[in-house]
Amino acid sequence: MGKQFETNMKKLSYLSFLLLICITACAPQTQANVDETTLALEECILTSPGGRQIDAECGVLIVPEDRANPEGRQIELHVAVIPAIKRNPQPDPLFMLAGGPGQSAIEAFPVMISLLRQIHEDRDIVLVDQRGTGKSNPLRCLGEEDEELESEEVVDKLKDCPDTLDADLHFYNTEIAMTDLDEARAALGYDKINIYGASYGSRAAITYLRMFPEHVRTVTLDSVVDPSFVIFMTSAQDGQAALESLFARCENDEACRTTFPKLRSEFTSLLSRLEESPAEISMPHPVTNQPIDLTITPEIITGMVFNTMYVPDFVATLPLSIHLAYADENYVPLIAQGLQVNGNLYDGMFYAVACTEDAPLISADEAAENSEQTVFEDRTVNFSAVCSEWQKGEVSDAFRAPITSDIPVLILSGEADPITPPYHADKVAESLTNELHLIFDDMGHGNLNSICSVNIFNDFIETASIDGLDVSCVDAVQPPPFFVDFSGPRP
Repeated sequence: MGKQFETNMKKLSYLSFLLLICITACAPQTQANVDETTLALEECILTSPGGRQIDAECGVLIVPEDRANPEGRQIELHVAVIPAIKRNPQPDPLFMLAGGPGQSAIEAFPVMISLLRQIHEDRDIVLVDQRGTGKSNPLRCLGEEDEELESEEVVDKLKDCPDTLDADLHFYNTEIAMTDLDEARAALGYDKINIYGASYGSRAAITYLRMFPEHVRTVTLDSVVDPSFVIFMTSAQDGQAALESLFARCENDEACRTTFPKLRSEFTSLLSRLEESPAEISMPHPVTNQPIDLTITPEIITGMVFNTMYVPDFVATLPLSIHLAYADENYVPLIAQGLQVNGNLYDGMFYAVACTEDAPLISADEAAENSEQTVFEDRTVNFSAVCSEWQKGEVSDAFRAPITSDIPVLILSGEADPITPPYHADKVAESLTNELHLIFDDMGHGNLNSICSVNIFNDFIETASIDGLDVSCVDAVQPPPFFVDFSGPRP
């Protein structure tokens, strides 16, 4: 089972790419949209991870797998519309684009709708499962039966995976997916749409804006992947910057500094100790509650820390968890919180997209140099090994070019995001003429999770303008205080 855990962490290291926050209620589809719709919708129920049920209208759009060959193989795209609460809503819905690549929008976002009640009051919310995810010809390589495989065996199986998939992988990339999205928009009878994209979803949103600007009313980018971003090329150094930010914040916080005065050195010593002698532990899995046996190595620890830094609520306990692992050899708190940061990713779709769009731009020497002065692994090694055996499609020359637009764009970044820190968003903003970039101090990956950011987002969608937005609350947004023990923060 120790090998199983190491295998799982290898999967996380090059499969996990984001943690998304997610949405609540609904009402009948408006007659205005139904009259123009060519996509038949039926009543359905979406279920959030917490079990909350959401009334929706669902349908299937049939599209050609190869859009250059419209008479060839056809695939199904699954679409869910959460109708506006008002019977006479605004004509421009909110389309929400999931991350990964490899997350299903229909699976990822329903937990979030209660945050967006003001938008939901006046507008439909539309979720389209990108081809390769959810029920849209899903592409998966690894299953529960592969949990016993060692990491080298996982890489070998991923290399062989294309032969097992019912898909021509040349046609699973972001530009083709955004063509799908626009066909769904047209089939649902919408002219202009508002787009929200988080993490990889921001790459998708930027691509849609470039390809179909005439149909875009507003764009909101959260935890931004800029056009020059290459998966895993900078993750080690960006993760190290987030870790240094954590240590500095603890040192500047009286309660944290007093309780954990040697946090940096304890972390370094912990990794050195495990390098010499890995630890063996047993614990219940925090999600399934099934017993698991784990071999704790430095790579496992740094992987758990990296995952944890996505989520400010988890970061609040990170100094305590590091200290307990060092002082008491109690690894359970650190491992448990890291294992919870793991979304449902369709790994076949991840590789289909990333092997086409990112792998050809990997520089092994540069990636090794980027990770050299960090505690984190160079994730490009296994990624490149897998992609060496995958078929690759094509993207246009414009795909990696800076995006130019005067359409209103709201950008949200977390200062302590370990995977898409604010400088990536700054690169996008350079070529936009009607943008507002908001940076939340000490926050992580995905920032539509506070009253402040939600209110700004609501106002932005309502007005379709960055002018006059009240952003005074941004400076007041703070992460949860550090726990000094498991009873909570110091009063």
